[in-house]
Amino acid sequence: MSPYVVEESDVPVEGGMGCTWRTLTSADRTPTALVTCGVCEISPGAALELHRHPKLEVYYFLAGEGVVTLGPVERAVRPGTTICIPADTAHGIRNDGSVTLKLFYVFPVDSFSEVEYTML
Repeated sequence: MSPYVVEESDVPVEGGMGCTWRTLTSADRTPTALVTCGVCEISPGAALELHRHPKLEVYYFLAGEGVVTLGPVERAVRPGTTICIPADTAHGIRNDGSVTLKLFYVFPVDSFSEVEYTML
Protein backbone atom coordinates (compact mmCIF):
# COMPACT_ATOMS: atom_id res chain seq x y z
CA MET A 1 0.00 0.00 0.00
CA SER A 2 1.25 3.49 -0.86
CA PRO A 3 0.54 6.66 1.11
CA TYR A 4 -2.91 8.01 0.32
CA VAL A 5 -4.35 11.47 0.94
CA VAL A 6 -8.04 12.33 0.92
CA GLU A 7 -9.79 15.64 1.54
CA GLU A 8 -13.04 15.36 3.47
CA SER A 9 -14.72 17.89 1.17
CA ASP A 10 -13.98 15.64 -1.84
CA VAL A 11 -15.86 12.65 -0.38
CA PRO A 12 -19.61 12.28 -1.07
CA VAL A 13 -22.03 12.69 1.83
CA GLU A 14 -24.10 9.61 2.69
CA GLY A 15 -27.08 9.13 4.97
CA GLY A 16 -29.71 11.73 5.74
CA MET A 17 -32.47 12.63 8.19
CA GLY A 18 -30.09 14.57 10.46
CA CYS A 19 -27.27 11.99 10.45
CA THR A 20 -24.72 12.03 7.63
CA TRP A 21 -21.26 10.59 7.12
CA ARG A 22 -18.32 10.59 4.74
CA THR A 23 -16.28 7.40 4.53
CA LEU A 24 -12.72 8.64 4.08
CA THR A 25 -10.91 5.30 3.73
CA SER A 26 -12.38 1.95 2.70
CA ALA A 27 -10.71 -0.61 0.44
CA ASP A 28 -13.76 -0.74 -1.85
CA ARG A 29 -13.39 3.01 -2.53
CA THR A 30 -9.78 3.97 -1.79
CA PRO A 31 -6.36 2.33 -2.23
CA THR A 32 -6.20 1.48 1.49
CA ALA A 33 -6.35 -1.60 3.69
CA LEU A 34 -6.63 -2.68 7.33
CA VAL A 35 -8.57 0.39 8.49
CA THR A 36 -11.82 2.07 7.53
CA CYS A 37 -12.54 5.54 8.84
CA GLY A 38 -14.67 8.58 8.28
CA VAL A 39 -16.54 11.48 9.81
CA CYS A 40 -20.14 11.60 10.96
CA GLU A 41 -22.30 14.68 11.57
CA ILE A 42 -25.50 14.66 13.61
CA SER A 43 -27.78 17.69 13.57
CA PRO A 44 -29.17 19.17 16.81
CA GLY A 45 -32.06 17.00 18.03
CA ALA A 46 -31.14 14.11 15.67
CA ALA A 47 -29.57 10.74 16.45
CA LEU A 48 -27.72 7.73 15.13
CA GLU A 49 -30.15 5.13 16.40
CA LEU A 50 -29.20 2.25 18.67
CA HIS A 51 -27.38 -0.49 16.73
CA ARG A 52 -24.61 -3.08 16.95
CA HIS A 53 -22.10 -4.72 14.65
CA PRO A 54 -19.58 -7.55 15.01
CA LYS A 55 -16.59 -5.20 14.65
CA LEU A 56 -14.85 -2.94 17.16
CA GLU A 57 -15.37 0.78 16.56
CA VAL A 58 -13.67 3.89 17.93
CA TYR A 59 -15.23 7.39 18.08
CA TYR A 60 -13.31 10.63 18.54
CA PHE A 61 -15.56 13.68 18.99
CA LEU A 62 -14.55 16.82 17.12
CA ALA A 63 -17.39 19.31 17.71
CA GLY A 64 -20.69 19.72 19.53
CA GLU A 65 -22.14 17.92 22.53
CA GLY A 66 -24.27 14.86 22.88
CA VAL A 67 -24.89 11.55 24.57
CA VAL A 68 -23.59 8.12 23.56
CA THR A 69 -25.50 5.06 24.70
CA LEU A 70 -23.26 2.04 25.38
CA GLY A 71 -25.47 -0.90 26.34
CA PRO A 72 -27.39 0.28 29.44
CA VAL A 73 -25.04 3.23 30.11
CA GLU A 74 -25.27 6.79 28.77
CA ARG A 75 -22.15 8.94 28.52
CA ALA A 76 -21.98 12.67 27.78
CA VAL A 77 -19.54 13.52 24.97
CA ARG A 78 -17.86 16.71 23.78
CA PRO A 79 -14.82 17.61 21.66
CA GLY A 80 -11.85 15.55 22.77
CA THR A 81 -13.87 12.57 24.02
CA THR A 82 -12.75 9.17 22.69
CA ILE A 83 -14.90 6.07 23.03
CA CYS A 84 -13.84 2.50 22.23
CA ILE A 85 -16.88 0.32 21.46
CA PRO A 86 -16.26 -3.44 21.69
CA ALA A 87 -17.74 -5.69 18.99
CA ASP A 88 -21.46 -6.47 19.41
CA THR A 89 -22.03 -3.69 21.97
CA ALA A 90 -25.35 -1.90 21.47
CA HIS A 91 -24.63 1.79 20.94
CA GLY A 92 -26.12 4.99 19.57
CA ILE A 93 -25.53 8.74 19.61
CA ARG A 94 -27.92 11.62 20.09
CA ASN A 95 -27.17 15.29 19.69
CA ASP A 96 -28.75 17.13 22.59
CA GLY A 97 -26.73 20.29 21.93
CA SER A 98 -27.44 23.36 19.82
CA VAL A 99 -24.76 22.83 17.13
CA THR A 100 -23.83 19.93 14.85
CA LEU A 101 -22.18 17.01 16.66
CA LYS A 102 -19.18 15.82 14.62
CA LEU A 103 -17.07 12.74 15.21
CA PHE A 104 -14.33 10.72 13.56
CA TYR A 105 -14.96 6.96 13.45
CA VAL A 106 -12.60 4.04 12.87
CA PHE A 107 -13.11 0.32 12.20
CA PRO A 108 -10.18 -2.16 12.05
CA VAL A 109 -11.36 -3.64 8.73
CA ASP A 110 -10.36 -3.25 5.09
CA SER A 111 -13.74 -2.05 3.90
CA PHE A 112 -16.89 -0.44 5.31
CA SER A 113 -18.84 -3.24 3.58
CA GLU A 114 -17.42 -5.63 6.21
CA VAL A 115 -19.36 -3.84 8.96
CA GLU A 116 -22.80 -5.43 9.22
CA TYR A 117 -25.17 -3.14 11.12
CA THR A 118 -28.09 -4.52 13.12
CA MET A 119 -30.48 -1.74 14.06
CA LEU A 120 -32.13 -2.24 17.45
